[in-house]
Amino acid sequence: MESLRAAYLCAFTAAAVACFAGLLRLQRLTDPDTRRGLAGLLTLTGVWSASHVGRLLPLAPDVQAWFYLVGLVVGLGTVGAWLYFCSAYAGKSYHRRPAVRRLAAVLFVLVLGVKFTSPIHGLYFSTMPAVSPFPHLVIRLGIAHWAVTAAAYALSAVGFYLLFSAFRGSNYAAGRLSVLAGVAALPVAFNALAYSGFGSVLTLNYEPVGVGLFAIGMLY
Repeated sequence: MESLRAAYLCAFTAAAVACFAGLLRLQRLTDPDTRRGLAGLLTLTGVWSASHVGRLLPLAPDVQAWFYLVGLVVGLGTVGAWLYFCSAYAGKSYHRRPAVRRLAAVLFVLVLGVKFTSPIHGLYFSTMPAVSPFPHLVIRLGIAHWAVTAAAYALSAVGFYLLFSAFRGSNYAAGRLSVLAGVAALPVAFNALAYSGFGSVLTLNYEPVGVGLFAIGMLY
């Protein structure tokens, strides 16, 4: 099943390359805050996708686990970059408020603490090697992961609310945004298939692909 591994590697590699390539177009954005937010989103999503490439390569389990930890850090960071971008693009000032920034930094550190101490308490994830459909490291997710994921999706929804509010009254712009939102939500379907045990869909975070496509779509 090495062809299946190659397909996964190509998908995440393409997402990473597209995100990094998108940075070259950012200079066309005139608003510095919007440019900064989208640059952060593209960069972090690109690194997040690249961490999946490392996790899927035929490497030692410890190395694959290290790539997974990298993905945990940058994946969480994309939520902050996303909200920063949405606030700036919608003409709000939330991203500039010191209190909001301090709260975001505290929450970021606390969640990372739970993630990195998971080998001790086991509440966030555990690992197990697998040989099907090809040798890779399986991540078993705990209750803390699902709590953080639910909070991340709720915050992402706030970002979409800001964007749709900015496009209120413009059916054309709102329609295009709806299409991009649907693209960003596609990974949820793959996650559902993976955790239901359907076919050969691996239990991975497919969000980097969806977020990357959304960010590139917003850029263009």
